[in-house]
Amino acid sequence: MKLLEEIIQEKGKVKSEEIVDVSSFLNAQVDPKVMEALGKDFADFYADYDFDLFVTVETSGIAPSVFAALYANKPLIIIKKSLTEKDDPKFIQQSCFSFTKKNGYHLTVPKHLIEGKRVILLDDFLAKGSVVHNVDKLLTQANASLVATGICISKNFQPGYQMLIDEGHDLYCQAQIESIDVDSGIITFKS
Repeated sequence: MKLLEEIIQEKGKVKSEEIVDVSSFLNAQVDPKVMEALGKDFADFYADYDFDLFVTVETSGIAPSVFAALYANKPLIIIKKSLTEKDDPKFIQQSCFSFTKKNGYHLTVPKHLIEGKRVILLDDFLAKGSVVHNVDKLLTQANASLVATGICISKNFQPGYQMLIDEGHDLYCQAQIESIDVDSGIITFKS
């Protein structure tokens, strides 16, 4: 998506060989017009898919996902990150580890909201692919299926993108970063 690439070039800040700070429009400060454009793009891309609902993992993926759900006229389920295990059969959980925050947590969702559903996952970033794998495992516990995954920004130089492609995941990435040059601050996108 050309618009997202342009905004990343203009407002993104290279922090390291692996990190581009997009807090000025996606993570901390949210630009609603950009989020609407991202959401509409997802809705348009998935218009011919057979699915029941979108899911996203809190928090940065929520804004574009709300617009995707609005334009696609589909529900959106927000999967919570819980630090504790729930001893309640109404909820399903999947243990995870955040490489960014260096801590463990449990993806948590009420079972009845996703049980037996055909689901498209939307997320802000793709790096190592662990969120996609763990959401897929969570859905499996509820006899739900992951139909496709939509990503705002894929860091293709990290292992997640190629791994998911090799595994046969249906993956759509709005902006695919091929490389980051820390010295020059240049971000190169897949052409």
